[in-house]
Amino acid sequence: MKEEKLFAYKLLPTIAAILLAIMYMQHSLNQFEGNESLWAFEILFFFLFNIEAALLYLAALLTYFLFKKRIQNPSIKSLIFIITFSISLGTLLGSFGSESFMEKHNIEQTH
Repeated sequence: MKEEKLFAYKLLPTIAAILLAIMYMQHSLNQFEGNESLWAFEILFFFLFNIEAALLYLAALLTYFLFKKRIQNPSIKSLIFIITFSISLGTLLGSFGSESFMEKHNIEQTH
């Protein structure tokens, strides 16, 4: 991507990945909104052990490493970056923001 245009293949995918990460985090946290109490690490474990997100991340990562020489289109490389970065960032944001989410929605933390 060194020789590609800055906006189209670097800046735009980064902005898209950040927005998708925030949407992934919000969608996942909204699943816990109606609960009155949660185990202390329930939201954290949801993000860390999410099978669907892990499989999507692994598929994107394997696609990049297995077909690195065949992928000539920078849009496909950008899509792989968007998928991997948004899942990683969304998982981190959701994991670290779980306690503030529980406080905001008055969810009791059980041990």
